[in-house]
Amino acid sequence: MCPPVPFITRLAAGFFLVLFFTNMAEAEQTMPARKGKLDISLVDFNQAGLVSLDGEWEFYWKQLLAPDDFKAFADPDPHYFAVPEVWNNKYAGLQELAPEGYATYRLLLLRNDSERQLLSLSIPNVYTNYKLWINGVILSSNGNVGTEASLAKPQWEPVIKTFEASGETIEIILQVSNFHHARGGVHKSLKLGTPEAISKDRETAVVANMLLVGGLLILGAFFLVFFLIRKGQRATMYFGALCLFWGIRSLFSNIYLVTSFFESTSWGLAVRVEYISLYLSMLWGMLFISSVFPNGMKALYKYILITINYCIISLTVILPPVFFTQLLPAYQFFIAVNLLYAVVVISRAIYEKQFEAWFSAASIIIGIGLFAYELTAYALVVKINLVFLNLGYLMIFFLNSLVLAYHFVGAYKQVHVLEKEKASSFERRLRRA
Repeated sequence: MCPPVPFITRLAAGFFLVLFFTNMAEAEQTMPARKGKLDISLVDFNQAGLVSLDGEWEFYWKQLLAPDDFKAFADPDPHYFAVPEVWNNKYAGLQELAPEGYATYRLLLLRNDSERQLLSLSIPNVYTNYKLWINGVILSSNGNVGTEASLAKPQWEPVIKTFEASGETIEIILQVSNFHHARGGVHKSLKLGTPEAISKDRETAVVANMLLVGGLLILGAFFLVFFLIRKGQRATMYFGALCLFWGIRSLFSNIYLVTSFFESTSWGLAVRVEYISLYLSMLWGMLFISSVFPNGMKALYKYILITINYCIISLTVILPPVFFTQLLPAYQFFIAVNLLYAVVVISRAIYEKQFEAWFSAASIIIGIGLFAYELTAYALVVKINLVFLNLGYLMIFFLNSLVLAYHFVGAYKQVHVLEKEKASSFERRLRRA
């Protein structure tokens, strides 16, 4: 059968074009703050939708300042720090910033009039807790901000808060501390807009995430039940486990839906589930590829794969988050190596004219694109389009389910041929008799 090269090419090209133009469209909506001030006087929130409060915020390292402290300052003399941005290995003046520490951010929003207006602020999770004031009034908090680990309590729960804006200036003060993670600071954008626009943005992200979670859990349950019915089909077990654990990871990452459903969820438990589900997804995914393309995967490689994942999962269970989260960059490199190895295995299968390998090839192309997208966003702290990302993941799992479907059809055809041969043989015996 002729391999669908044009289909693969169009699919990959379409994927990257959508990614490029989607991010370009989003980038045009950002008005960066300068020197701790953001001019929103010309913004019509009823038309503009959302404004990301990105740019240079006032930054006070090793200081937890409240609104009254700024009233007492004649000349605060701040440093300026980019938001969103982790503060690891960055500088405040001549001082290099460590992951563990605390700071105060401050931003002034300049309006063109003093009319009262109802606005909402979308506040993401930060590394790893915060307290936020609007015009001197506490609006929101996650966990407990502290000057040392014993006083600080981490929490990740993205929230939406509504307030009434009045006057020509909106002052935002944000205290942040981190003593429990390998990264510190505000790594996601705060968004300002009308309550309707902010709610719609949140609902879009939630629906996109729930579609991914629901789709993966259904796929995972189907293939795991299929494995229990027809034992011996290890590929179905591996793929079912891959779907299941990636679905679980989707609940414990990005917008952290699990904290919206269960507010009492332990932060330490949530972070461990997020990381372990990533490691297990990687393990099951590579075992799935080794099962459907057994000629290309060496036994030594599978031993190394299982050993490394066993070790890093054990460390994640045993060590506190501030230590095991430091292992993620090394594991991301390990993921990149595995993706390259998967490309080699699938390329060999294509060379050996295994038609179903083209479905995996398409999923690998998309997977590499998504991995590069997430890795870039994680390293450079840029916004992720969750709708596009989740649709990409669903496409990957759908394409790999077609690989299993192709195997099932092939097995059915072989059984059908054997049954026909058996029936023909039986008829010949009857004629001889």
